[in-house]
Amino acid sequence: MPILWGNRVGLRPFEDPLTDAQAARVYRWSCDEELLRWSGGTPTELSFAEFRDRLNSERRNAWSHRRMFFIVTRAGELIGRIGVFAIDWDKHEAELGILIGEAPARNRRYGREAITLLLRYVFETTSLERIHLYTFLNNLRAQRCFDACGFRNLGVTRRFAPDLGEYDGIEMEITRREFRGGNE
Repeated sequence: MPILWGNRVGLRPFEDPLTDAQAARVYRWSCDEELLRWSGGTPTELSFAEFRDRLNSERRNAWSHRRMFFIVTRAGELIGRIGVFAIDWDKHEAELGILIGEAPARNRRYGREAITLLLRYVFETTSLERIHLYTFLNNLRAQRCFDACGFRNLGVTRRFAPDLGEYDGIEMEITRREFRGGNE
């Protein structure tokens, strides 16, 4: 599958091989405690070699419950990752996740463009009808980004994460119909 290009960024399929330098960049994001705190993750405890091996293994294995991409600039620089996961083909829905790993790429609307590209891909090539996500109550930057991409705020919902326990988060969603402007 080729890179899905927008104006300034593209979505590079997760399955495409990474150089060691690119894998090291993704590893750096996976060790960044502050970055992962905002995205709901926890830093990896793997060594770089273990991480690279796991990443390569995941890349080679097709997954029916997710569609993942790396976000790249027109210059080919990896700046983040995005995808839908926990796909429920019976309910025609999935959860969206995004991370802009490179600090200089944040607050430049690359995330908005990547989300729009992903939604267009998902709604044009799959049977998914609803994409939802969760964000922390205090992650206003993410909420503004998702709102600008057409997501509706469904309100506060109780969440659980093994490393965080129970917490309140904001649930947001967009449907195929909403994304296409109600023209279905």
